[in-house]
Amino acid sequence: MSIHIRLINEADLGAIVTIQDSCYAAELFEDAGLIRRRLASQPQSCWLAEDSKGEVLAYLFSYPSRDNQVAPLGSSFGSYADAELLYLHDMAVSHNARGMRLAPQLLALAEQYAADLGFNRLALVAVQGSVPYWQKQGFEMVTLTETTALQALASYTGQNAVYMQKLLKA
Repeated sequence: MSIHIRLINEADLGAIVTIQDSCYAAELFEDAGLIRRRLASQPQSCWLAEDSKGEVLAYLFSYPSRDNQVAPLGSSFGSYADAELLYLHDMAVSHNARGMRLAPQLLALAEQYAADLGFNRLALVAVQGSVPYWQKQGFEMVTLTETTALQALASYTGQNAVYMQKLLKA
């Protein structure tokens, strides 16, 4: 099967919401309006993988951010003139595309994008017991120290959310 990775556009949002709904617990669902605003604010750092028929199989939303900064669940992406890392907010793979190694392909694209921006780290919040997966991808748990970041992490209710970072190879 031929896979194409490209930037997300607004026409893809319906498929993305469908994948999100099938992959995440109900309390993590974020509506199409919010996703649309995020895409509009950071269109250059949101990608998807599709098959040769144009079916969306996986996606990744990310944005430049700062160390020790977490986007609260359900919030718009921040915009930081002093960004120092790429924050991976949401990556999901459709159930019918599992095993196709789409997540590592999207992650590699994010790593290259971060390096192109001069960043040497990625960050994310691991939810739904995904810490072991992210550790296999080179991420490590990081203890947050700022009150606002801790409050934002707590917004991922019932998820045992964990802030993680990955140092990129030079």
